[in-house]
Amino acid sequence: MKKNWIVLIALVVVFSCNENDEVVPRTNPRFSVTYIQEVTSTGAEFSANVYDFGSDEILEYGFVYSKDFEPRVGDGEVIKSEGRPQSTFKLVGDHSMVKGQIYFVVAFIKTSQSIVYSQTVNFKSQGSEGFIFDKLVGGPEVYFGDTLTVYGSRFSTDEANYEVLVNNGKANIVDINNDSFKIIIPEELGFGYPYDYDGKIIVKISILDKTLEINTDIKFYDPIFYESDKEFRYEESFYIKGKYLRDGNMSLSYPNYNIEIVSNSDTLIVFKPFANFETLQPAFQVYLRGKGYEVKNSIKIMRTELLPGQTVKSGSIFSNLIIKGTNFNSVNPFSNFFVSDVEGQQFDVNYNVTPNEIKVYVQSNAVPNPRFFKVWAFNAGVKSTNYVTVENTDPSLSYMYTHNFPFTAAKPGRSVTWRDKGIWLVDGKITEVDPDKKTGRILKTVDLNQGSIASSFAVIHEDKVYFAGENEVIANTPGRFYSYDLVTGILTELPKIPSKASTPKALFVSGGYLYFGGGYYKDEIDIQKVVEGYKFNLTTKTWSTWSKKFPSLDVWDFETTFKYQGNVYGLVNEIVNSDFRATRLMRFDSASEDWVELAKYPFLGIANGNVVMPIGDFAYVFMGSVLQSINMQSYSRKVVPGVTVKGNHYGQPPFIFTSKDKIYTSSYFENVMYQVDPAYFQN
Repeated sequence: MKKNWIVLIALVVVFSCNENDEVVPRTNPRFSVTYIQEVTSTGAEFSANVYDFGSDEILEYGFVYSKDFEPRVGDGEVIKSEGRPQSTFKLVGDHSMVKGQIYFVVAFIKTSQSIVYSQTVNFKSQGSEGFIFDKLVGGPEVYFGDTLTVYGSRFSTDEANYEVLVNNGKANIVDINNDSFKIIIPEELGFGYPYDYDGKIIVKISILDKTLEINTDIKFYDPIFYESDKEFRYEESFYIKGKYLRDGNMSLSYPNYNIEIVSNSDTLIVFKPFANFETLQPAFQVYLRGKGYEVKNSIKIMRTELLPGQTVKSGSIFSNLIIKGTNFNSVNPFSNFFVSDVEGQQFDVNYNVTPNEIKVYVQSNAVPNPRFFKVWAFNAGVKSTNYVTVENTDPSLSYMYTHNFPFTAAKPGRSVTWRDKGIWLVDGKITEVDPDKKTGRILKTVDLNQGSIASSFAVIHEDKVYFAGENEVIANTPGRFYSYDLVTGILTELPKIPSKASTPKALFVSGGYLYFGGGYYKDEIDIQKVVEGYKFNLTTKTWSTWSKKFPSLDVWDFETTFKYQGNVYGLVNEIVNSDFRATRLMRFDSASEDWVELAKYPFLGIANGNVVMPIGDFAYVFMGSVLQSINMQSYSRKVVPGVTVKGNHYGQPPFIFTSKDKIYTSSYFENVMYQVDPAYFQN
């Protein structure tokens, strides 16, 4: 009960006090306009009279002046004192005034509740003393956003009067006081020569009409680059990790490549790998904040690898190799490289590349250009472990060089095939080419002193090659007639040819005879035709007349003869005057000693060198520069696409022979021998 009475008495006292208190109204200070007491070259003195101090506590008082009509604290130069003023207060503004400038000034009193300002007056300044610099504190190394503190006196309290540059970048300032302010290192410093020179920053302070440039000992942090912590795939964005890496004007390069930067932060430089990298750990040149750095070991690239066991085809049918693997360069497709076991082989990459598949075109300019070869990826200078086996389906391949042969295979001559080797009569030499060994040698030098030993003809029979040369002294007389035994190496001069023709229209061996029919010779006037034919008995070594007569034509024409399954065949053109009407396939009949027609084709052209190549059931012959294929069972004919022989116009018969069911031809304009494989002819 006693405790309850105590509570009740307390409540009565409280209510009694609230009812009897007098409420005092709140008032603001009142004071006069600012009086401009004195204006000198060092500043101005201001004063004001206080009429009423008001009801609130006064914290500080003073004056604000600026070029704006209504100066306010925070938007003008402030001179002030703390506490409550006397009835009259005076202060001197001794800084931040430009001579001749009109300034506006107000007096102010700051209370615990608000700031009260007087009316505005103005005055014309005669100037003031500028700021006094004492010291700059910060560092010794700084980075973007770090602060420097400037100490001194007579600093402007109006931020608008400041312009501060760090190097060439405009800096923000904060925490302005009479004796100090802070500078925030800007994002754009405009690093230039001074930084290139010694790495130290320069601070330039301008406050109204006074400027001070400070050469500091403060350095901007150099970047720190970390070693790579992963292997990058080409499809990814690459990045360099580190510290202090940010710069809006950064550039990145790899030798001969300017790299496009995707993004740049304090800890990462991100970029696309658009360059032809020569190593899996490329070094980059980074130009950062005015200085160049060679950055090593910050990027590791994953090697390009091929899937094992791949077999692909290349050539006239298959134009591209489609190769599968991992980490092909899909960002910069033409920086994918390949090597093979063929010296000089070159590759072109299709632009449509994925990380796991690529199309590669194989150039056919390599010599030799084999039927089968291996291909490895060779990106960033590193050869893949696995390889692709390539089958070249082009029927004609550059097989070997001939420039090291002791004779030229690119001059006019006559050729025959013997025991899978090529026998080539050229420049007074009987030569042999072995395609298996890729060698050429001279078998016999024939010094006739009468021009080419092969200008007339060459034919093979039972290991002997029969040939005759052109007699340059007597134009209408054939050159001497010889046989050369390819087994014994014996050269035998035979009875001279009774015909006037230096070059026969028909030449072949059948039934123990060498037939020499018709042909052409030059006299002092023109080219003359021969209609008579002769035959040479290979056993008795005697000549006799061949009853067949050859028409005298106005154009050059030759019969192209060959043997197939023991019979002699010929391609004989049907020509009337200068009208080339047809080409007929004939078989020689030994009884009548004349041709029997088997098939008739459109005019196919003239076969140079009297060389037809029977392989299997087909006979192949170059007519002009086109390869014709004749089925010797059905006598059907067609052109073999994609196979030509260079320089085989008449007077320059090419070197052509067969070996192991393959055709070999020499290029008249190159020191190259080509291999033509009928197994790869298109159907």
